[in-house]
Amino acid sequence: MIPRSHRTRFLTTLLVVPAVAATVLAGDWVLFSMVFAVSALGLREFFAMRAGPGSGREALVLAVIGTALAFPLLSGFRDSNSVLVLGVLLGAAWIEKAIFLLRFGAGGQGATPPGFPGALVAGLLYIPCALGFFLRFGPAEIFFVISAVAVSDTGAYYCGSLIGGPKLWSAVSPKKTWAGGLGGLVLCVGWCLLYGFLWGQEVGAMAWIWLAAGLNVAAQGGDFYESALKRVAGIKDSGRLLPGHGGILDRMDGLLPAILVYAWASGTTLYFV
Repeated sequence: MIPRSHRTRFLTTLLVVPAVAATVLAGDWVLFSMVFAVSALGLREFFAMRAGPGSGREALVLAVIGTALAFPLLSGFRDSNSVLVLGVLLGAAWIEKAIFLLRFGAGGQGATPPGFPGALVAGLLYIPCALGFFLRFGPAEIFFVISAVAVSDTGAYYCGSLIGGPKLWSAVSPKKTWAGGLGGLVLCVGWCLLYGFLWGQEVGAMAWIWLAAGLNVAAQGGDFYESALKRVAGIKDSGRLLPGHGGILDRMDGLLPAILVYAWASGTTLYFV
């Protein structure tokens, strides 16, 4: 018999996936509204984790204001020089996140994030500046990135659950195993090769394999980063908005860095989708 938690998770997915697909296909203001809403809700959860209990209302107000400020600024990053500046900022933000993650994984000394001071800039570079790329991507690109991360997560979850074995990084996420990590990677590579064969541009198989590896590693890194944040904050889920899944950040923690990897890859001479 299927556990109740799995049924809830599956039913939520059945409701969310068609809604996301319809929104992406509609594009224009419909897509903008969805990206804005998801960004603001994700920021609210991030700020609540950074500032601690009792900060829900303040976090929501700051998240809406921050997203409203970030999106118009993102629209100005059009020429190559401004895109380079944005890339440097995002790169610096993720270096800071990697340092936090490594320090936490090594014992947690000095890894506790502060409250709101510094959280606004960190949050804007973490969520809106990543999701904002969806407003530049075409529908096929959005579906590709989301599906690659979803396949990675699903493969890691079920391979880890069925096979078990040694832990991947128990100090950060006690349940993740090497079997799950490698299973997610293999399935992501297979999916990206299939996607490229059916709908992609004419680039070699190795380009798709490298892209799949980059997306998978980024997704797993984002997952570890949020796991560390939640452990520092002393919570199991970032929120309760999605029954069976947790909060918005619980569903897109791996998607955020994967978006940046695809944005970088598609900005090279290789045109995947």
